[in-house]
Amino acid sequence: MTETLPQARPPAGEPAGGAAPQPRPRDAYFDNAKFFTALLVVVGHVWAEFGDSQAAHAAYMVLYGFHMPVFVFISGYFSRGFMRSTDKFRNIFPSLIVPYVIFIVLYRLQLVFINDADFRLSSLFRPHFLMWFLVAMVFWRLSAPLWGHLRHPVAVSMALALVAGTWTFTADSTLSRTAGLLPFFVLGLTVEPRHVQLLRRSWARWAGLGVLLAALPVAYVWERGTVVPKINKAYVWWTMGYEDMGYSTPEGMGWRVLTVVLALVLGAAFLAAIPRGQSWYTAMGTRTMYVYLLHGLVVKTFDYSGLLAKPALHNPLGMVGVTLAALALGVVLATAPVQRVTRWAVEPRARWLLKPSHGRT
Repeated sequence: MTETLPQARPPAGEPAGGAAPQPRPRDAYFDNAKFFTALLVVVGHVWAEFGDSQAAHAAYMVLYGFHMPVFVFISGYFSRGFMRSTDKFRNIFPSLIVPYVIFIVLYRLQLVFINDADFRLSSLFRPHFLMWFLVAMVFWRLSAPLWGHLRHPVAVSMALALVAGTWTFTADSTLSRTAGLLPFFVLGLTVEPRHVQLLRRSWARWAGLGVLLAALPVAYVWERGTVVPKINKAYVWWTMGYEDMGYSTPEGMGWRVLTVVLALVLGAAFLAAIPRGQSWYTAMGTRTMYVYLLHGLVVKTFDYSGLLAKPALHNPLGMVGVTLAALALGVVLATAPVQRVTRWAVEPRARWLLKPSHGRT
């Protein structure tokens, strides 16, 4: 995303003569990955209203099995600067907290005026719908320096995620997601770039496509519940603790480990299948914050108005139609004109709230 997922620019040595170092060019692969991941987020929020058939629900489970973990992994990968300099923390307030305040007000007003909900001041700034991600990003980025000091940061974050499923704070979906998805952020934060490069090899693309295609029939059989028990949807939503899902602690931890493993396999397959070179959508990968924050307003308008519940849409042809519409919405929201019109909300000019930087960390 534009601010949430900034382009990594490792420091380069100064050239002879003391000239300022030239910034490295953007990596088209990662911009492509961010673009396609943002599209999946839009599709996932539309598909959430279409669980009528086992086939549709199986596709939904495959999508939710990896798209948010990948989104969080990429967020961690482009938050690596927070491990090196505390000056990076200056960006948290203008790029995450101020947009959160703007959009949570918009989403709450939408509830009041379209969904006829009662206005309550106590719930005005409570995370609603997709706003949990900005809150989680604040927590994750504030924790970034810690992970660089640990010998096994991913293992420690995984242990915390497993234990967190037993804590009472998992009754809050935002905190539950923050804890449950933490290993993916830490993995992105600490993974060596050479390991990510393995996903960009030509053989990996075909392997990734094969895994994604095979996942659909496997999920369909799984959804029928005749071979193994269905996986609880709350696991791929990352919203609940073990007790609330009806599991004992050992059972809950086992299912969470399985969910993480499946997310890693499907997420790696998805990243391996991403195109490597420049294309018409590459620049759109720099505007994924716009897609993320704005699409919810559109989707919830259709949801609150009852359009997504129309029987005419709840059939195979309707499912294809709403999927194409969701993809088109994601593309439109990633365009430069939308960026210019909505920059005041997505990337507000809020740096005036910060003290002048003195170049110290």
